[in-house]
Amino acid sequence: MDESVDYYEVEPDLAVPTGEYVEEWLEDHEMTQAELARRTGVSRKHISTVISGAPVSTEFATKLELVTGVPAERWLALEATYRSELARLGLEEKYALRSDILDLFGPSLTYLREREVIKGNRRKPGQLILQLMAYFQVADPDALLAPRNHFALAFRQSAAIQVNEASVSTWLRTAELHRLHEPLNTPFDRDGLQELLPSLRSLSRELQSDPGAWIRALAGVGVHVIPLAEVKGCRAYGATYWSGGQPILVLSARGKNDGALWFTLFHELGHVLLHANEGFVEQRDGVEAVDVREEEANRFAEDALVPARYRPELNQLKSKHDVKVFAMKIGVSPGVVLQHLHYHDYPRWPHQNGTDLFIKVQIGED
Repeated sequence: MDESVDYYEVEPDLAVPTGEYVEEWLEDHEMTQAELARRTGVSRKHISTVISGAPVSTEFATKLELVTGVPAERWLALEATYRSELARLGLEEKYALRSDILDLFGPSLTYLREREVIKGNRRKPGQLILQLMAYFQVADPDALLAPRNHFALAFRQSAAIQVNEASVSTWLRTAELHRLHEPLNTPFDRDGLQELLPSLRSLSRELQSDPGAWIRALAGVGVHVIPLAEVKGCRAYGATYWSGGQPILVLSARGKNDGALWFTLFHELGHVLLHANEGFVEQRDGVEAVDVREEEANRFAEDALVPARYRPELNQLKSKHDVKVFAMKIGVSPGVVLQHLHYHDYPRWPHQNGTDLFIKVQIGED
């Protein structure tokens, strides 16, 4: 019989001194502290101090093994756990005053709780901050206050949009962990991506019948697409970054329709082909691009989805039927055409007209 089992389980939320397990063993075996001192060859005072929380040395753990039958490694493991928990509780107490971090990460905490990544609430603020630090793999809580520094990339946004930086960081960190957990091993093929674009845009017409076709097609040329619901306050449609020469596209479906999804996708692909090894987060909300690279990515998306040679015909579209016919003619979904009409405010096409042509999209909600 392995008597060590009863003395190995440790309550993770408590710092239990090894001495308490020694005392428990003594009680279970009806042995006094004096008798244990005699058998281990140490003073009664030494036994008393160990039971009160003094450190258990390797030598004493070996003596305990001889007397109790519990391996020295178990006693030392209990001691290491106790010291580690003491340190953790000390940090929790120290960081409990950092309400500034919890205020900044409020939406992120909700997001991560829903995914069962973080547990607890603000009644234990230090514990929450330690969990955030572990999630972002930082040892200094102040590093959380400059969250995008975790990504060595030059992300940009419009100054006209109020964005919660912590929410952006949490969204990107979650995407990165997804990438690490489910890596795409196909090398990036730039020429293959260029050749794929015409057939890729046509998949907009198959979004309902085969929702994952476009993701699989891009994976085939080494573009890793990660659909991921945004964090409140992030306000991101999509993001592009690179890892080991492979482009990573993170899409939130913030617009909640296929037109916004396909424009964002081709916008990000524009960054991949035009701005290799640079990072971008798209937070437009109707604000015009202020960075030349964003303008280039916008033009790339528009030219790919609604080529310039067809655009004069857009002025002639007056009904939803016209949109459907035109979309079929150029080989895209009606939602893609409608997105273009709305984005450019065509005078003959009121912004609210035809919204039922959009396909509703929600991704990454699991």
